[in-house]
Amino acid sequence: MKKIAYIILISILFSCGREKPYPNKISDFRSELQIHLKKLASEKKLPSSDTIARNFIKENCTKEELLKLLNCEDPILRVIAYRTLVNKNDKDYFKILLGHLSDTTKVEWWYYEDAADNFMVSDLLIRKAVDSRKLRQTEKNILVDSVLLKHIYLPNSIGMMMDINPQEKYYSIIKNQSSKSSDECEKLAITFSLSKFKKENDVEYIKNNFKKFSENPNCNNYIFKSFEEFPNKEFFPILVNFFNEEIKKKKQFGHDALKYYCRAIAKYKSQESLELLTQILDRKNYPDTWYFKYNEEFVFKAIHKYNDPIYDNLYKKLKPKMSTFIMEYLDKPDYEERKTW
Repeated sequence: MKKIAYIILISILFSCGREKPYPNKISDFRSELQIHLKKLASEKKLPSSDTIARNFIKENCTKEELLKLLNCEDPILRVIAYRTLVNKNDKDYFKILLGHLSDTTKVEWWYYEDAADNFMVSDLLIRKAVDSRKLRQTEKNILVDSVLLKHIYLPNSIGMMMDINPQEKYYSIIKNQSSKSSDECEKLAITFSLSKFKKENDVEYIKNNFKKFSENPNCNNYIFKSFEEFPNKEFFPILVNFFNEEIKKKKQFGHDALKYYCRAIAKYKSQESLELLTQILDRKNYPDTWYFKYNEEFVFKAIHKYNDPIYDNLYKKLKPKMSTFIMEYLDKPDYEERKTW
């Protein structure tokens, strides 16, 4: 009996010593607001469009109530509270965001009417701050620092690592993450981030991470972007292998499938790169030539971007085939390559 009483006492002491991170309940709010909060909480998910209840909160909640809601036990209400603060252009939205990066509770978010997934609350708060286009570059730098140094577990960290210029303070973190990731595409993306440091002692490590191509063609682009950033001679055989095992044997998945592949090859500016680009322009090397004209376009764009005398004859041969539209936008920024961070 004494032993049971002792265990109960210890349990009480430990529970008293641990404060709940999100102590506020719906019942802590004024009755008029409770009706709408209960309705939102009952949905168990974040819908893609605003509901009447969410509009009511935006129009009727004070800042103090929204801050209180950010510490509500229901994670969906925490996300809605922060989104409302951003929508109201609250001047403290960035400071508030930094204070909630450790909120790793997952909620279901329907980002389209027919598509949903589970996201960490903190990741959704970051997304809202980014999508609002209110973040200044200095704030982005602070946020990147906070996430990579203190909250590397957040999914947003991967996009940050890929976007930022290499900084030595992040090097060991990025390399460590590239070895820890179990997701194939994620591993390729983080290895791309590592390649931007252009460290010779990483060559073998990068090469090993890129030996196997992904079944997802978009993920393979991280391999090619890495070689474009860091065209070490040890990587070139991987580009040759991709040509022999993927291009020559498999049906091309889309019109821009070879965009980054061509740029990676062109960056080498060698006789070997010229020969490989020339093979891309041979119809006989494709099981299906549906996208062949686009491949010609991307070879041309690649050797334009990485101009070198070794490509002069090929450039002259391809240029007459290019449309007025391609020539007009040849040197303009690529919309698809805009960076968030």
